[in-house]
Amino acid sequence: MYILGLHNDEDAGVCLLRDGEILDAVSEERFRRIKLFQGLPERSLEYVLDRHGIGIGDIDHFVYGWHGRQNDEREYSDRLSRRMSQALERNPDCGDILDERLCVERKRDGETRQLFEDWMKNLGVAPERVSYVDHHHSHAWSAFSCSPFDEALVFTLDSRGDLKSGSVSYASVEDGVKECAYNLSFDSLGFLYGQITHYLGYKPHRHEGKISGLAAHGDPQKTLPLFKTLIDWDGDTIIANIGRFRPFYTNIHPDVVAALNKHSREDIAAGVQRHTEDVVVQYVTHWRRKIDRSGNRHICLAGGVFANVRVNQRIAEIDGVDNIYVVPHMGDGGFPLGAAAALQFTLTGQSKLDMDTVYLGPAYSNQDIADCLNGYLNQVNFDPLRDRVAQTVADLEAEKVVGYFDNRMEFGPRALGARSILYHSRDHAANDWLNARLHRTEFMPFAPVTPAKHAAKCYEGWRDDHISAQFMTRTYNCTEAFAEKHPAVVHVDGTARPQVVRPELHGDYYAIVDRYCERTGERALINTSFNRHEEPILCSPRDAIESLLNDTVDILILGDYRVTRRKHKSA
Repeated sequence: MYILGLHNDEDAGVCLLRDGEILDAVSEERFRRIKLFQGLPERSLEYVLDRHGIGIGDIDHFVYGWHGRQNDEREYSDRLSRRMSQALERNPDCGDILDERLCVERKRDGETRQLFEDWMKNLGVAPERVSYVDHHHSHAWSAFSCSPFDEALVFTLDSRGDLKSGSVSYASVEDGVKECAYNLSFDSLGFLYGQITHYLGYKPHRHEGKISGLAAHGDPQKTLPLFKTLIDWDGDTIIANIGRFRPFYTNIHPDVVAALNKHSREDIAAGVQRHTEDVVVQYVTHWRRKIDRSGNRHICLAGGVFANVRVNQRIAEIDGVDNIYVVPHMGDGGFPLGAAAALQFTLTGQSKLDMDTVYLGPAYSNQDIADCLNGYLNQVNFDPLRDRVAQTVADLEAEKVVGYFDNRMEFGPRALGARSILYHSRDHAANDWLNARLHRTEFMPFAPVTPAKHAAKCYEGWRDDHISAQFMTRTYNCTEAFAEKHPAVVHVDGTARPQVVRPELHGDYYAIVDRYCERTGERALINTSFNRHEEPILCSPRDAIESLLNDTVDILILGDYRVTRRKHKSA
């Protein structure tokens, strides 16, 4: 049985299951070369069908991870009415904002769903073959289905979706994911963080990571009181002060803008980061106490707020939490996976999917690569590699910036060794010159990649069962010895966001990192995504060669070829 999960809003993509196995999961941005592409995932669909030699008629079920509320409609409407009445009682002038939020959301979602339905009709897919899953239910399923836990509490938080900004669920292998509570999109931490991203001159819903990096350079105490007046934990739920807080990314209340203008950008970033952390910790702690099922100590996380790795570290440090799992594609691009997992459970009772790695996209043979390289004979030199591991390590020891392209492309926002840029981590200045070379403006250091056998000596509290560390979805406090020797990958607050790699999962990529560490006595390399600013992580050999020609890297390891730019003699 084939189940195809699809998503055609921002970060569109598809996920194909066959008899409960993940065959492919890809994002349309990689094929179209448009970051967070919003629209029909036509090329993603074409790729998965071609790869398996199947057609639309072979797909048994299509499922969309949005537009399908799982709650009783009457209960949902009653809660919406109560929340609006509560907001109006507190601020009688906020009615227009409430109406605007509802109208904008329903209009946009209606247009997106209509586009999807028209596409299904054009593909000849009968309506009875198409299912819809609630936005936050899809997030929750993406996290629990791929986690190593038999039971867990599942938290989702983002800006908004299906008129919600978050949910709490209890999940078990036997019963699947059962939603216990949710927050409406009026009370959105995602919108708050996005507003500050916008205020500081960046793109909301895209550049929030810059704010979390900048936060470590400021004093949160100077702006925390301001953020508490906008949205806060009231002892039972996350609740916004509608009117002073507007649940949108832009058009911030003038009084709030005036208050923000009195502070430095560093203190503003620090305040919104700390406030977000504090509210989320209170939220998770409250629901762990309220839903105490047999001492459950596991937490699953999904939704854009949990792209914030410092928030995830704070959750992992809550007393009583044993382990966390953050789904590698925690944003809306993970919907095809979550929706497919939800439908798989509905149809078969299977609640878990195997996803040891996220190498779920296109791979290219050496013949594919050679054919592509032959189109660049006047621009590059290339030679076949006798020993890819030895040559890559030699280039890294020679302090070359290496672009590494191998295996199936990663699914999600992190480069995890299939489409990565590698460099040594001794040079603190690399954060300036390498980011400049990549045309990036970043305040967070590069991430380290470390062999699992060294991780406990590098990252305080790391354990072998911390699976999220394989996907760069949480931070750790670094040991003093590691921070001293690897300054390029340690933030000013003493934390790092590692990828911990293992020989059985990461093949030659692991061997390169491991051999480099053995030869140098170091414990990590820089691993950053193989792309320039505002570009998606690259997908194809052609993308990699063009990136080399744009001076992104010094050396390109492209499958079993070593590629360099051809030096042309001056006339």
